[in-house]
Amino acid sequence: MNKSVRNVVVSAVSLLILVLFLAGSGLAQTERIVPKAENFLFFMDHSGSMAMSAPSGAEKIAEAKDVLLAVNNDIPVMPFNAGVFTYAPFKEYVPAEAYSKPAVAQAVGGLKESYEIYGRLTPMGFGLQSLDSLVGVLSGRTAVIVVTDGESNLGPKPVSVMQDMYAKYGNNICFHIISFAQSAKEKALVDQMSAINPCTVSAVGADLMDDAKRADFVRKVFYDVEIIPAAPVAEPEPVKPVVEEVIVFRSVHFDFDKSNIKPEFVPVLKEASEMIKARPGKNVVVEGHTCNIGPAVYNQGLSERRAASVRNFLINEGIAAERLKAVGFGLNNPKYDNTTREGRSLNRRVELRFE
Repeated sequence: MNKSVRNVVVSAVSLLILVLFLAGSGLAQTERIVPKAENFLFFMDHSGSMAMSAPSGAEKIAEAKDVLLAVNNDIPVMPFNAGVFTYAPFKEYVPAEAYSKPAVAQAVGGLKESYEIYGRLTPMGFGLQSLDSLVGVLSGRTAVIVVTDGESNLGPKPVSVMQDMYAKYGNNICFHIISFAQSAKEKALVDQMSAINPCTVSAVGADLMDDAKRADFVRKVFYDVEIIPAAPVAEPEPVKPVVEEVIVFRSVHFDFDKSNIKPEFVPVLKEASEMIKARPGKNVVVEGHTCNIGPAVYNQGLSERRAASVRNFLINEGIAAERLKAVGFGLNNPKYDNTTREGRSLNRRVELRFE
């Protein structure tokens, strides 16, 4: 298992264990992560200046790729749309679609590092104008992570283009800067771009190879942490079974009108199967849920298929079939706000509980 995959598994398992602990301990509050945007775009300078050496001796483009790969690895799995683009030249490597860590990692890792430097200018302003046409068709908030060395020597001034886009999209756009600037002039341009809007998070590229600084950058750019007060725990009635533990797959969700388990959620489900095996005397109820789009009858069937999909996965992992009961709740038990896109996505979920 390579380091990137191992880190994803560890992060997912840690989140699951945290939820189990909070659910079983009766603490007065719990936490959840909430996306700061519905879309994010990596926008990387691929001009001649990025092929020049950084202070470390490596090409700036090579360092920038390492930073973006590390940032991508640390982004929590949430219902984002994500894309990868370059300027100088402007090129789409991953269109703005449902976020896939592997797809983003493959695109960033495949960017060329060896190319002609001379004559390959940096039209950052033109690149931003090309990006504008893509941002205009996206729904919701968009975070644009600009990777730049502060060079812009052709076309409109990038600060002016950014100001125009802020005026056009308002709070639905925010630019964040990862800087590989070296000269005073380059750093001045980075500072100007960072100062346009208070929403901007700016960081020096080399600093983001530090785990703590990168974690801080990822949290500030991609998500907030909300504290949710828990309702008082009532004493169970003697005639009812005591629910001892609840496993809530907060980061395991299904695509719209789908019941298949996506590959990125397999590590979490495997960890859940180990926890179930560790409690051989307990049976498990697999609960499927949907959002409120579509007829109630159809959603009931869809929730049952989602529950059955997870049940079949656990059986394939060695859990006895008689220990697992799949139940569908359709659209009748939402936990999140079905009037928002984010809430509907989070409601397309499966929960497990011991009984």
